[in-house]
Amino acid sequence: MEQRFAGRKLRLGCSWLSFSVLAAIQLALGAGVVRGQSGQRDGAGWTGETHAEEIVAARSAVMLEMERLMRPLDAHAAGEPGNPDLLREAAGTISTFLLTVPHLFPPTTNLYDPNAETPATLARPEIWEDFSSFHSLADAAAAAAADTLTASAAELPQAAARLREACDACHTRFMRTYSPPTVTEEDLEFDFESLFPAE
Repeated sequence: MEQRFAGRKLRLGCSWLSFSVLAAIQLALGAGVVRGQSGQRDGAGWTGETHAEEIVAARSAVMLEMERLMRPLDAHAAGEPGNPDLLREAAGTISTFLLTVPHLFPPTTNLYDPNAETPATLARPEIWEDFSSFHSLADAAAAAAADTLTASAAELPQAAARLREACDACHTRFMRTYSPPTVTEEDLEFDFESLFPAE
């Protein structure tokens, strides 16, 4: 089906999960509905102030769903065959999601803790230090997804590759990367036998 968002005509996927994630977006964006109705930032609808953790959870759901939708597009970009109509439908849904992304990052959701092994969010503080660049990168990724939606079958692999590049450009700059644990000299010298004394 087609919808308009920020003046753009977009096609949404029809999966149940897509609709559920869009519902989460609507909940997270509820603060904007009452912006002109109340000056109290902690009142009903100001979810950025009152439900920051829920907004983080909602945007995490959005990101996970977009990553799921990207898998067949990534595979097609790598040379695997794919159904062009299904690939375009995935790109259309991704484009819609990406248009909402900047609005899922109110400053109150800057909950990143660099010292936490499992932080509450992977969104780094640099997002709010340079929000205009973050917004521009999200818009560029949304445009790349929209281009993929309208690409011909022959153009789809290259369009999907450009979409991945646009997504990675934002992730590289603003998302915490996974650093696997490393083995230190202290680990190697630890006396494990002392934990299991001989009887």
